[in-house]
Amino acid sequence: MVQVDLITGFLGSGKTTFIHRYAEYLSRSGKKYMIIENEFGSISVDPMLLNDLNVPIKDLAGRCMCCSGFDQFRGMLISGAESGCDRILVEPSGIYDVDEFFTMMNLPAVRECCEIGSIITIEAPDCKAGSDEVDYLMFSQLLAAGSVVVSKTQLYPENEVEETVSRLQKALQRRGAEPFPEERIIRKAWDDFTDEDFAWLAQCGYHIAEHAREELNHQELFTTSMIVVQGTEPERLRKQTEQLFADPETYGMVLRIKGFARGTDQTWYEVNCTPGTTVIQPRSVKRGILVVIGQNLKEEEIKRLFA
Repeated sequence: MVQVDLITGFLGSGKTTFIHRYAEYLSRSGKKYMIIENEFGSISVDPMLLNDLNVPIKDLAGRCMCCSGFDQFRGMLISGAESGCDRILVEPSGIYDVDEFFTMMNLPAVRECCEIGSIITIEAPDCKAGSDEVDYLMFSQLLAAGSVVVSKTQLYPENEVEETVSRLQKALQRRGAEPFPEERIIRKAWDDFTDEDFAWLAQCGYHIAEHAREELNHQELFTTSMIVVQGTEPERLRKQTEQLFADPETYGMVLRIKGFARGTDQTWYEVNCTPGTTVIQPRSVKRGILVVIGQNLKEEEIKRLFA
């Protein structure tokens, strides 16, 4: 029976970075695994950041694993089990209702070969609910988790890390759920994680609880805008991304920006931004596309900013 780990968390929380390190631990432990990636929008960025792991990566680009890509996701799980994997790591979009994962794992064809291993929710100080819909998605991800990992702790003072934990607890309590067990919350910088930490996470399990379910149409509530960026400078790019977050009246509510851009000196950069964090760093990936994810995005204005 193949164990399936769901690595969830809102947009920009640090899921892909966690998966990279968790996967390296599985390799050191002699485990055979594959990764299933699903991003919101038609362009996939995260699989490019995991290519150096040299393991099978299945990509549900342009589809949502809880609706339009549901059947394809089921096929990937069954195929992974048939390939002899010990574990399958699943990274859904940050816009994901975990109840859909339980529905998938209870299908007879999937249940015959796969079982849930751990549900690990990654959250960060800069990932804050911007609407009731976002708040509900974060609630569903927290409620199902066997463990919560607070990421980016090296970037924020301790009081902001604790404020993040408090905010997550309130997200649960607002909808009548019990607080998350303190002993199952990890607050560590990525470089401080040990193999013992990853071993614990690999068996932390998951949680099923009755709750009032809200049906959301993700593709109506959230949208994406794709921008081709060639011949720019990191500082100019930084100012443009910060402007997108700072002016929702002009650009819509921007929740996440990620992708790659080519500088005027032909250097390629990875762009990874949330409302509270902007990271622009050199990368070898040569694909000059930025993906902007949000609500009520004003695409023409966004493209005009980068023109």
